[in-house]
Amino acid sequence: MPLLLLPNLLGEGRDHTPFFPPTVDQAMTEIDGLIAESEGGGRSYLKRFKTKKKPHEIPIALLNKHTSFKDLEFLLEPVQKGETWGIVTDAGLPCLADPGSALILRAKQMNIPITAFVGPSSIFLALMQSGLSGQHFTFHGYISKGQEQREKELFHWEKNSRALQETQIFIEAPYRNVHTLKSCLEVLHEKTLLCVAWDLTLPSQEIKTLPLFLWRRQELPSIEKKPAIFLFYAP
Repeated sequence: MPLLLLPNLLGEGRDHTPFFPPTVDQAMTEIDGLIAESEGGGRSYLKRFKTKKKPHEIPIALLNKHTSFKDLEFLLEPVQKGETWGIVTDAGLPCLADPGSALILRAKQMNIPITAFVGPSSIFLALMQSGLSGQHFTFHGYISKGQEQREKELFHWEKNSRALQETQIFIEAPYRNVHTLKSCLEVLHEKTLLCVAWDLTLPSQEIKTLPLFLWRRQELPSIEKKPAIFLFYAP
């Protein structure tokens, strides 16, 4: 049976049907188990769907930053035995800015069929609505925590953006959003276009793209502790 790569919402407490294709609901009626980033996130996900067992009766295995390489085959054992299992992250798409790629690679090496479903991704939703180039772009994952290293990375990425005509995309832990935005204002060139997108797909969604010299003249947006993504392009 296949291993299913399942989409998740970018926020909580809403109907998933506007964001997922109907094939996800259909696939969830056949699921035997779920590989999730967290127990709570996995249980909440299962409760969204009609499943062949009650959600609390469906086993959940964890795949996160603490999962070791030696655990991968253990996670895949039920699928090898003919069960249908899915992989879901706490938000967005599995394997994008999220653990999972090592498991998928091992599954491919073991000739386990894989089925992927489309759904919301903060990376692509932000890029599509930013107005920045989508012809060439690089996603860097999380920017460094420390200010000095963070600013070095921004300087280096801006050089790459200018030389390669490439949009640079990165994320940050919500509680460090303001620090990272201030670093952008300090380091990036005044003509560089910076986009900050937060609360994507939520009623409070905002996506703001401005050159740096205009960002510096305005009051900073309230992005503390909100899921956000940063993009910039240096012309």
